[in-house]
Amino acid sequence: MDPESMARALLDAQVEWTVNRLTGDELPGLAAGLVDDVLAVAETVTLASLADPETIKSIARMLSTTVPPSVAASTLVERGAEILMSNPAGTYALGEVVDRDNVARITDEVLALTPLIEELLDDLTRSPLTATLASRFVGRIVNDVVAGNRAVAEKIPGIGSLVSFGSKAAGRAIGTAGDQFETLFGDTAAKGAEFMMGRLNKIIIAMLNDPSARAAVLEVFDLYAGKPVKPLSEIISIDDANRIAGIGQDVVIAAAVAEPVHKLIDAFIDGFFAIYGDLPAAEILDDLDLTREILADYAVTAAPRAVAAVADSGELDRIIRDHLAPFYTSPEVLEILSGEA
Repeated sequence: MDPESMARALLDAQVEWTVNRLTGDELPGLAAGLVDDVLAVAETVTLASLADPETIKSIARMLSTTVPPSVAASTLVERGAEILMSNPAGTYALGEVVDRDNVARITDEVLALTPLIEELLDDLTRSPLTATLASRFVGRIVNDVVAGNRAVAEKIPGIGSLVSFGSKAAGRAIGTAGDQFETLFGDTAAKGAEFMMGRLNKIIIAMLNDPSARAAVLEVFDLYAGKPVKPLSEIISIDDANRIAGIGQDVVIAAAVAEPVHKLIDAFIDGFFAIYGDLPAAEILDDLDLTREILADYAVTAAPRAVAAVADSGELDRIIRDHLAPFYTSPEVLEILSGEA
């Protein structure tokens, strides 16, 4: 047998042997062994020696730019909206998914930010339109209160005619400004909208500073904690859900390409390598509570299915052969098979 024929025979034999190992009963052991080999290397090799931070940053930037606007992302966003609308979780209470202690902690943190909220509200007064809207809001509240008191007073014998007379007199005094208090208040607020919004801001801040604010939030949570959460399909339509999801995706697409976001990604990667870069890679798995048993179990479970799918496609034999053939057709191997080495 000439060297070329012998090389082809050896290649066929090794391909068949490898395929049999990957598709037979040995595969679970091979998968577990591969996990052990990887972990053995991870025990001695640092993360910084395995991966370059700059390369990871480049990959992260690429993914943040290309993935959000991709067809796959759009498809998943639409499908995600449909899944949420179908309510796969069934009937459940708010308290089953949101812990009361966490609500209390979040409330404490938000209330602690009251000075920041106050500063933000004060900044909003610089917007004339926002201030006008706030003054109109207060005006409607005051108007409703006055109207409510008038309705109650008119039911009292002897008081109704007095209230009616007062209203007519006020109407004549207002003249062309209109019959309703809201209109009068709105005209006045147009000149002092900033002042009115400042007063509204003080009311909001006073409410947040009230000692009972925390208890009120928790009381509201307790009122709804045991009640079934209304399915999303009863609140909005599927078209609304898809539209809102699309808007969310557009926001992510626009933000993901922004340089400040890329700098933030870079900073997180630098921070990660600052912690784990000089440590053995296995330290990351330990800190994630991923033991050898967990990894091996998943590898043993997943490998047979994945390899079987490749084998059924008819590509497994070709892939192995393409990787091994260069070795058997190399001059060095042919020289050995010819007996000239």
